[in-house]
Amino acid sequence: MDAASRDIQLIRLPRWGRVAVGAGAVPWLVFDEEGGVVEPIRRFLIDFVARDNRPGSVRSYAFDLLRRYGP
Repeated sequence: MDAASRDIQLIRLPRWGRVAVGAGAVPWLVFDEEGGVVEPIRRFLIDFVARDNRPGSVRSYAFDLLRRYGP
């Protein structure tokens, strides 16, 4: 392999959504490609927060759910 084929900055992965700061009780939410909140994931994260999980854990779960359940 040459250096250009190993340059990770050249890798482009498909994107379908994002994780961003949420308003209200949930510090992080998953948004779809149109900017709407992914409702089933939001409901899960509300329950996750209610179980006294830390904001960093909520963020980690949000990113994991984005990766696992994207199209």
